[in-house]
Amino acid sequence: MGDSSYVLGTHSEELERLRFQHELWLPAARGAWERAGLSAGMRVLDVGAGPGFAAMDLAQIVGPTGRVLGLERSEAYVAAGQAMAHSAQLPWLELRQHDVLRNPYPGEGFDLAWCRWLAMFLPDLDPLLTGLEQSLRLGGQLVLHEYVHWDTFGLHPGGRAIARFGQACQRSFREAGGDPDPNRRLPSLLATRGWRIDALKPLPVAGDSRSMAGQWLERFVQVYGERLQELGLWSSGDAAEARAEIAAAAADPGSFWVGPTVLEVRATRLAG
Repeated sequence: MGDSSYVLGTHSEELERLRFQHELWLPAARGAWERAGLSAGMRVLDVGAGPGFAAMDLAQIVGPTGRVLGLERSEAYVAAGQAMAHSAQLPWLELRQHDVLRNPYPGEGFDLAWCRWLAMFLPDLDPLLTGLEQSLRLGGQLVLHEYVHWDTFGLHPGGRAIARFGQACQRSFREAGGDPDPNRRLPSLLATRGWRIDALKPLPVAGDSRSMAGQWLERFVQVYGERLQELGLWSSGDAAEARAEIAAAAADPGSFWVGPTVLEVRATRLAG
């Protein structure tokens, strides 16, 4: 399972990392959906659905009287999501291959749109915002979970190689045309287009090596570190130093990880 055009890849290790990541962030996602009023019977659009983990949870909430459509560029991830939906017997959940920058968006008048960690990979945010306006009904809500401060990523105390890893990650995103911190711009862009910004909520994550947060960040260093080496942004020496820092942190009960800070943005479509 692979797609070289996907910044983080779509191989099996990345799929498993995404599964663990979704479990970690599910309480935050459910809280956001609850604050947005998600309920049975609603029509929901999941933009950048990945393998469909969030789409599955959304489908279980809206139930058979609702609808969930997940849009995802990777053919491999769409296939994985379709298989999960079939196995779970959720016919009201559809995963569709879709390029958010090029393909037309569905004009179905969705009640809510959910988008997490997609905008950071886009060289141009206008197609995404235009597509959301085409897809949501007037009064429909958008929930965005995107990074606002990647520089909080780190392993403390020390963690010099891990800090370099974080900088290499951001460089890789920018060199691929993205922006590590798109939620510094998105609220203003939405307001300019006539959306009402309903809420801004920072979502920090931190924990020791035994916590889900620590395991999530450690796995990211392991999995994406290989990709960074392929890109020439990270060396085998860097990786060895990072492994030593991770081992030292596991032996230090006072050591802890901090992830890049996510900002939850909730907005309502008001413009026609």
